[in-house]
Amino acid sequence: MTNKHCRWGILGAAFIARKNWQAIREAGNATLVAVASRELVRAQAFIDECQASAPHAVVPEAMGSYEALLARPDIDAVYIPLPTGLRKEWVIRAAQAGKHVLVEKPVGCHAAEVEEIIAACEQHRVQFMDGVMFMHGRRLQRMRDVLDLKVGNIRHIASQFSFMSDADF
Repeated sequence: MTNKHCRWGILGAAFIARKNWQAIREAGNATLVAVASRELVRAQAFIDECQASAPHAVVPEAMGSYEALLARPDIDAVYIPLPTGLRKEWVIRAAQAGKHVLVEKPVGCHAAEVEEIIAACEQHRVQFMDGVMFMHGRRLQRMRDVLDLKVGNIRHIASQFSFMSDADF
Protein backbone atom coordinates (compact mmCIF):
# COMPACT_ATOMS: atom_id res chain seq x y z
CA MET A 1 0.00 0.00 0.00
CA THR A 2 1.35 3.43 -0.90
CA ASN A 3 1.21 6.35 1.47
CA LYS A 4 -0.33 9.13 -0.60
CA HIS A 5 0.31 12.68 0.51
CA CYS A 6 -2.80 14.88 0.79
CA ARG A 7 -2.56 18.62 0.14
CA TRP A 8 -5.16 20.57 2.14
CA GLY A 9 -6.86 23.94 2.05
CA ILE A 10 -9.06 25.47 4.74
CA LEU A 11 -12.11 27.54 3.76
CA GLY A 12 -12.60 30.02 6.55
CA ALA A 13 -10.77 31.18 9.63
CA ALA A 14 -13.14 29.87 12.29
CA PHE A 15 -11.76 29.15 15.75
CA ILE A 16 -12.61 25.44 15.42
CA ALA A 17 -10.29 25.24 12.39
CA ARG A 18 -7.27 25.53 14.70
CA LYS A 19 -7.73 21.89 15.69
CA ASN A 20 -7.55 20.73 12.10
CA TRP A 21 -4.60 23.06 11.45
CA GLN A 22 -2.71 21.04 14.04
CA ALA A 23 -4.16 17.69 12.90
CA ILE A 24 -2.98 18.28 9.34
CA ARG A 25 0.45 19.20 10.70
CA GLU A 26 0.66 16.00 12.75
CA ALA A 27 -0.83 13.62 10.17
CA GLY A 28 2.48 12.68 8.59
CA ASN A 29 0.96 12.38 5.13
CA ALA A 30 -0.57 15.83 4.74
CA THR A 31 0.40 19.40 3.97
CA LEU A 32 -1.65 22.53 4.54
CA VAL A 33 -1.22 24.57 1.37
CA ALA A 34 -3.55 27.53 1.89
CA VAL A 35 -6.19 29.14 4.09
CA ALA A 36 -8.91 31.29 2.54
CA SER A 37 -11.17 33.86 4.12
CA ARG A 38 -13.44 36.51 2.65
CA GLU A 39 -10.73 38.97 3.67
CA LEU A 40 -7.07 38.35 2.97
CA VAL A 41 -6.12 40.10 6.22
CA ARG A 42 -8.25 37.68 8.23
CA ALA A 43 -6.75 34.63 6.51
CA GLN A 44 -3.25 35.95 7.20
CA ALA A 45 -4.06 36.69 10.85
CA PHE A 46 -5.39 33.14 11.26
CA ILE A 47 -2.22 31.71 9.72
CA ASP A 48 0.01 33.90 11.89
CA GLU A 49 -1.80 32.88 15.09
CA CYS A 50 -1.80 29.18 14.25
CA GLN A 51 1.77 29.21 13.00
CA ALA A 52 2.89 30.71 16.32
CA SER A 53 1.47 27.77 18.31
CA ALA A 54 1.71 24.83 15.87
CA PRO A 55 4.09 25.77 13.06
CA HIS A 56 4.00 24.04 9.70
CA ALA A 57 7.37 23.55 8.00
CA VAL A 58 6.13 25.54 5.02
CA VAL A 59 3.83 28.42 5.94
CA PRO A 60 0.44 28.05 4.20
CA GLU A 61 -0.59 30.81 1.81
CA ALA A 62 -3.31 33.28 2.80
CA MET A 63 -6.04 33.76 0.21
CA GLY A 64 -8.75 36.41 0.06
CA SER A 65 -11.46 34.27 -1.54
CA TYR A 66 -12.84 30.78 -1.26
CA GLU A 67 -13.15 30.56 -5.05
CA ALA A 68 -9.42 31.16 -5.52
CA LEU A 69 -8.55 28.38 -3.09
CA LEU A 70 -10.89 25.92 -4.83
CA ALA A 71 -9.32 26.79 -8.20
CA ARG A 72 -5.84 25.75 -7.06
CA PRO A 73 -4.57 22.56 -8.69
CA ASP A 74 -2.17 21.97 -5.77
CA ILE A 75 -4.99 21.29 -3.27
CA ASP A 76 -6.54 17.81 -3.05
CA ALA A 77 -8.93 18.30 -0.13
CA VAL A 78 -10.59 21.10 1.80
CA TYR A 79 -11.73 21.45 5.37
CA ILE A 80 -14.87 23.58 5.65
CA PRO A 81 -15.61 25.07 9.09
CA LEU A 82 -17.90 27.79 7.72
CA PRO A 83 -21.22 28.57 9.47
CA THR A 84 -23.81 25.85 8.94
CA GLY A 85 -25.95 27.98 6.63
CA LEU A 86 -23.02 28.40 4.20
CA ARG A 87 -21.74 24.84 4.17
CA LYS A 88 -23.98 23.39 1.48
CA GLU A 89 -22.91 25.93 -1.12
CA TRP A 90 -19.21 25.53 -0.43
CA VAL A 91 -19.20 21.75 -0.11
CA ILE A 92 -20.95 21.50 -3.47
CA ARG A 93 -18.55 24.01 -5.03
CA ALA A 94 -15.59 22.09 -3.61
CA ALA A 95 -16.96 18.83 -5.05
CA GLN A 96 -17.47 20.49 -8.43
CA ALA A 97 -13.82 21.61 -8.26
CA GLY A 98 -12.77 18.00 -7.65
CA LYS A 99 -11.72 18.54 -4.05
CA HIS A 100 -12.31 15.96 -1.33
CA VAL A 101 -14.25 17.44 1.58
CA LEU A 102 -14.07 17.37 5.36
CA VAL A 103 -16.90 19.52 6.69
CA GLU A 104 -17.51 20.65 10.23
CA LYS A 105 -20.61 19.43 12.04
CA PRO A 106 -23.48 19.82 11.68
CA VAL A 107 -23.13 19.20 7.97
CA GLY A 108 -26.27 21.08 6.99
CA CYS A 109 -29.38 22.82 8.20
CA HIS A 110 -31.67 19.87 7.49
CA ALA A 111 -31.61 16.35 6.06
CA ALA A 112 -32.51 17.39 2.49
CA GLU A 113 -29.49 19.70 2.43
CA VAL A 114 -27.21 16.89 3.57
CA GLU A 115 -28.65 14.63 0.86
CA GLU A 116 -27.78 17.27 -1.76
CA ILE A 117 -24.25 17.55 -0.37
CA ILE A 118 -23.69 13.80 -0.46
CA ALA A 119 -25.16 13.53 -3.95
CA ALA A 120 -22.82 16.25 -5.25
CA CYS A 121 -19.80 14.52 -3.74
CA GLU A 122 -20.85 11.19 -5.25
CA GLN A 123 -21.51 12.81 -8.64
CA HIS A 124 -18.06 14.39 -8.71
CA ARG A 125 -16.40 11.28 -7.24
CA VAL A 126 -14.85 13.00 -4.26
CA GLN A 127 -14.59 11.70 -0.72
CA PHE A 128 -16.98 13.32 1.76
CA MET A 129 -16.54 13.20 5.52
CA ASP A 130 -18.05 15.12 8.40
CA GLY A 131 -16.11 16.27 11.45
CA VAL A 132 -17.52 13.81 13.97
CA MET A 133 -14.26 12.57 15.41
CA PHE A 134 -15.58 10.01 17.87
CA MET A 135 -16.93 7.78 15.10
CA HIS A 136 -13.35 6.83 14.22
CA GLY A 137 -11.84 6.22 17.62
CA ARG A 138 -11.48 2.98 19.55
CA ARG A 139 -13.78 4.25 22.30
CA LEU A 140 -16.97 3.81 20.25
CA GLN A 141 -16.14 0.20 19.36
CA ARG A 142 -15.30 -0.54 22.99
CA MET A 143 -18.65 0.93 24.09
CA ARG A 144 -20.42 -1.22 21.51
CA ASP A 145 -18.61 -4.34 22.76
CA VAL A 146 -19.52 -3.63 26.40
CA LEU A 147 -23.14 -2.86 25.57
CA ASP A 148 -23.50 -6.02 23.46
CA LEU A 149 -22.01 -8.13 26.24
CA LYS A 150 -23.70 -6.58 29.28
CA VAL A 151 -26.98 -5.19 27.89
CA GLY A 152 -27.76 -7.27 24.83
CA ASN A 153 -29.32 -6.30 21.52
CA ILE A 154 -30.02 -2.56 21.54
CA ARG A 155 -32.62 -1.46 19.04
CA HIS A 156 -32.63 2.27 19.72
CA ILE A 157 -30.78 4.89 21.73
CA ALA A 158 -31.88 8.51 22.04
CA SER A 159 -29.68 11.14 23.62
CA GLN A 160 -29.13 14.85 23.66
CA PHE A 161 -26.49 17.29 24.75
CA SER A 162 -27.34 20.24 26.91
CA PHE A 163 -25.61 22.90 28.90
CA MET A 164 -26.38 24.21 32.36
CA SER A 165 -24.56 27.19 33.74
CA ASP A 166 -23.98 27.84 37.43
CA ALA A 167 -26.84 30.34 37.25
CA ASP A 168 -29.26 27.47 36.51
CA PHE A 169 -28.80 25.99 39.99
